[in-house]
Amino acid sequence: MTKSIGFTLAEVLITLGIIGVVAALTMPALIANYQKEQVVNQLKKIYSEINQAVRISENEFGTIDTWDLSGFASVYDQNKYFSDNYLLPNIKVVKTCDMSTRNECFAETVYQVDGKSEVEGSTFNDPTGKTFYFVAASGYSVLYWVHGAGNGAWFWVDVNGPNKRPNALGKDIFAFIMSWGNSSSIAPIEGQCLSKLGFYPYGLHCLNQDITHDDIISGNIEGTSGIYNCSKTPNKYSGGLCAALIMFDGWKMSKDYPW
Repeated sequence: MTKSIGFTLAEVLITLGIIGVVAALTMPALIANYQKEQVVNQLKKIYSEINQAVRISENEFGTIDTWDLSGFASVYDQNKYFSDNYLLPNIKVVKTCDMSTRNECFAETVYQVDGKSEVEGSTFNDPTGKTFYFVAASGYSVLYWVHGAGNGAWFWVDVNGPNKRPNALGKDIFAFIMSWGNSSSIAPIEGQCLSKLGFYPYGLHCLNQDITHDDIISGNIEGTSGIYNCSKTPNKYSGGLCAALIMFDGWKMSKDYPW
């Protein structure tokens, strides 16, 4: 007589059930980690690409400490000159927009880091037309405008472009600032904050303040007006300092990152 060795149907079903439970518990974390890695890699690429654009412009217009975009008749003219000469020629761009076509280049609605609270105010829906937009060949989109004093510019970058969610600060939309000119003219761009020359995540652009990981999370940074942080604590621009936190932590999302 021979004896068959194998698993009963009940044993197979129990094993499959255990595998299913383990997968259900681990898959969300694996997916989240993959998404975080994608965002950080794209953010780092954008930072490098725009800094490269600055370096190319310096070859034509002189070192960044000599740049001066003051004296234009209108904010629109100032922004257009910066776009046409200093920025766009040095980045591979597939589309540019102004206020009338902004939805083709940037998210129509932007949320705080919680993904639920809409960011209010004119930053992402500027009726004056001072904001310009572009979509890069590598898939990200940018909203930007030159500071009125002509000594720097604001940038909001969407790492996955205008038509992909979540369109939330700290998740796929991040704040940067570019400063140029001499040190005395840079200071007014952020009140008491003396800005570093070049392109940096907003929150890491100050020369005259030593900050910590916890300062960025809480928003305890000079010149951020108390409305920026990198946490889910409600604020007007909750998530606005998250690019700073990622770069500060060595281009990674730490365990307490508000994902």
